[in-house]
Amino acid sequence: MKLPENMSKIVGKKYTGQKDDEGRPHGHGTMEYLTSGDKKYKYEGHFEHGVRSGYGVWHETIRFIREYEPWEWAQMGDYDSAGRLIRPNTKPGPYREVIDSWDEKFRGWWKNDDAVHSLKHKKYANWQSVHLEDEKILNDLLDFKAIRMLPKPMVMNSDNPYARYAYGVWLWTCYKDSESLKTAFKIFEEVAGKGIADALQMMSRMYFIGEAYDEKAGKFVMDRKLSQELTAQAMEKGSILARLRYNKDLFFGTTELVADTETAVAEAQRESSAIFSESILWTEQLGLFYEIEGEREKAIKAYEKCIINGYYAPIYDLALMYLEDGDEGYYQTLMKVGMDLGVPDCRILGIENEYRWESLSGDERLDIYRQMKRNLTEGIALGSGVCAYTLADALLNGKFGYDMDLRMGREYADIALTYGYTAAANLVIEAAEALDDPEFISDDELLKLRYDALRYGIEEQLDYVIRNKDTYIEMGYGDEIEKVWMPLWKKNHPEAKTQISPSVIIIQPSGVASVVEADVFCMSYREMSQLIDAEGLDAVHFSGPLNRITEACRFRGYQIAMYADRNGYAKDLADNAIGTILYGAGAEIRGAVIIALEDNKYDTHSFHFKEDLESVLSEISIISGNLLRMD
Repeated sequence: MKLPENMSKIVGKKYTGQKDDEGRPHGHGTMEYLTSGDKKYKYEGHFEHGVRSGYGVWHETIRFIREYEPWEWAQMGDYDSAGRLIRPNTKPGPYREVIDSWDEKFRGWWKNDDAVHSLKHKKYANWQSVHLEDEKILNDLLDFKAIRMLPKPMVMNSDNPYARYAYGVWLWTCYKDSESLKTAFKIFEEVAGKGIADALQMMSRMYFIGEAYDEKAGKFVMDRKLSQELTAQAMEKGSILARLRYNKDLFFGTTELVADTETAVAEAQRESSAIFSESILWTEQLGLFYEIEGEREKAIKAYEKCIINGYYAPIYDLALMYLEDGDEGYYQTLMKVGMDLGVPDCRILGIENEYRWESLSGDERLDIYRQMKRNLTEGIALGSGVCAYTLADALLNGKFGYDMDLRMGREYADIALTYGYTAAANLVIEAAEALDDPEFISDDELLKLRYDALRYGIEEQLDYVIRNKDTYIEMGYGDEIEKVWMPLWKKNHPEAKTQISPSVIIIQPSGVASVVEADVFCMSYREMSQLIDAEGLDAVHFSGPLNRITEACRFRGYQIAMYADRNGYAKDLADNAIGTILYGAGAEIRGAVIIALEDNKYDTHSFHFKEDLESVLSEISIISGNLLRMD
């Protein structure tokens, strides 16, 4: 929809809104077009340097006659400040009035001053009229977010291989309990044998993150080599799902695939620009790549191309880009449009208030809380992982007016993980470390969550898993650690540390130090005290000298700690000069001391690597003025 072809009819313009440096409409605003006649036009929406571009609404004036009853006509007179009628309309006449009103003619997307895509009566992931019985459904099933909105009755109780595949994908995207995963994997094996290449890729994905069920072994297994092979087979058989996943993995890199961003971007560009592109998801992927690489304008164009072609999920990504740019008004407009279109992720609208929460009035906070409470719940029901994460964060940390509720926060974090929003794992881990409450999450559950987080791609958990590898081996992850995580850890640590049995350092009053094998993580303080013939221990968690050793040795997530005989003075033990220096507070340390590691929960850990021991001993020797001697 363009302006009237006879531009001479336009005699004036009136604009209110954002402008660029040259004074042209730029950003969100309203432009009124005045004509030589009675007709008027109005555009409310987004501009790019004077050009209507992005979301906007076009209005034209319409004229109609309103007829009134005599009593209505009389009441259209003058009123005083108290709302009392003081001069009724007593004009004679037909009791009618000519009214000019704005009539909405177009609501949707604009490009180069032209209306290119109407959003009227449009919806994201409208499954009502979809048939699952033929190959055409495969393209609709590429979007996992949309799949979570697929009604369960549509995918149940069908022997058709395509409908069976749809049910398997629906199970995998909506549930992560063991029975659902077993059923989904069995379905994918079944329909892959019937020629559905995408099922091979789903098997590949499940092998990659340890969700593939081996009936003979009776357990879920991770096999990333087999995952690669299945992806290659799926691509060879024409799976778009496999190609999309492979290209994304190529961009970011995986444990099995070296990152090649240039090649990945080129592939997404080629597929996105194809005249008969097999999937608009290539364009969405290209937008993601551009956004990560800082190519803002290119990313916006890619996301807008998706929207113009009827794929509305990227309106969420587009909105967040404008929020990051500081254009909160257009961000809010796009998020509201996204909610109208049924895009679940857009229901996090309100998060922009987090940074200014303390400056808001009580009424403003209450309005935002009510809005988010309604929207987040609806978004979660529609399968939004980011909505589940946002609500979990609010409940665990008391944000957006929510009272802290650890139980419910944990539940919503689990939902976010089920929906593939892996950042929720860190949310729970951070809460667990801060709370140290077994009722929130047990030690075994936390160990499992850290491992799952690593499987999901959160590599910051890698060091923790390797430091506690003996425990994870006992949990049944030995093969994975040996084949996947240890090689990755060594790759990330080119110094190739030498693993040793769990050990601690014991320093005698004489200055003689010895390395003693002991897994103190599994010991109580009473058991640890026996290492130095003590009945109890005092812990020195922090001191200036200990902090300097921690910094010099570059421990990640751990600090050096010292443990001394609690009854050293009462037993009149010999002064430990090195222990006193490490204490750094003026008081004497008596008797032997233990040097070990501590995490931020003050749990004690042994040394697991020879190089760590050597660096700590070296730093102690330097700080003590070479008083340290090795046994």
